[in-house]
Amino acid sequence: MSPLPPRYQHPGYAFLHRYGSLQTEADVFHYVEFLRDSAGLSNRLPTDLDSIYSYFGMPIPLRVPLNEQQGILLDTYKGVILIKEDDPIVRQRFTEGHELMELLFDAQADVAQKLKIPPWDESRKEKLCDAGAAELLMPRSQFSSHLNHLGVSLETARSLSALYQTSLLATLIRMVELASGQHALVVWHRSLKPSERKAAKRHRAITEPANSEEPAKPEQIKSEPAQPDYLPKLRIWWRVTSPDWQAGFLPRDKSIDDTSLIVQALMTGQTQKGQEVLQFGWGTIDCRIEAIPVQIGDKPCVISLLHA
Repeated sequence: MSPLPPRYQHPGYAFLHRYGSLQTEADVFHYVEFLRDSAGLSNRLPTDLDSIYSYFGMPIPLRVPLNEQQGILLDTYKGVILIKEDDPIVRQRFTEGHELMELLFDAQADVAQKLKIPPWDESRKEKLCDAGAAELLMPRSQFSSHLNHLGVSLETARSLSALYQTSLLATLIRMVELASGQHALVVWHRSLKPSERKAAKRHRAITEPANSEEPAKPEQIKSEPAQPDYLPKLRIWWRVTSPDWQAGFLPRDKSIDDTSLIVQALMTGQTQKGQEVLQFGWGTIDCRIEAIPVQIGDKPCVISLLHA
């Protein structure tokens, strides 16, 4: 006769019952240690999430078609998690880590209501869920050791993403956040600058009246100038810098010159490396660049590592 499966134990409530309600961000990372220690994960890589589910009597997350979200904590009291089935496996693993963190904040919200203490800010909570997922899948102590041995580079990120079974982008973010020295991860996409986007939006609002399938009549737009011929440029979408970064501010939406290796990576579809002086409004950054073209959703982008 096969043994009965373990009874479900809510990991968030189990943690709070043992250690009390969350007081600081450090408590969130203590929860990650609690998950790993409870499941007996030790230093095995990649992180065996199934061992966590098994220890707490949770069902394996269900792979289902999802449109707007990567994952959903469907039932906190049964530990039911839904994962977007057509995401890459490495992305699914990060989403699973995120939802395991959501279980902690679900329990904390319940406790906060009973104790009449303020809930955690939603945006802060989401960032901590991502940070907790990164720590669960790429533990700081192990990751830093590998990073110190291999150095900060695209090649290192590829090697570590295979070792930890995490996406290249998540691995790059973790690498830069834990790196010593001056490094920046910058993701670029083709876009208009903010003032151009506003002008284009205003032009559309004038020429395409709301709640109408008919274009505006000429007399309605005779005072409106023709839409300028704006051309999207490769611009900073978002960036992460290492704790030691002092090379300069990397402003969002700042464009890059077409001669840059970063633009060449997008144009050629190939990795580009070399020394370059990047021009910004406030000055320049002299750095070594590694740039690779990638597709993020439906956007053709470039991921660049800057080493100052």
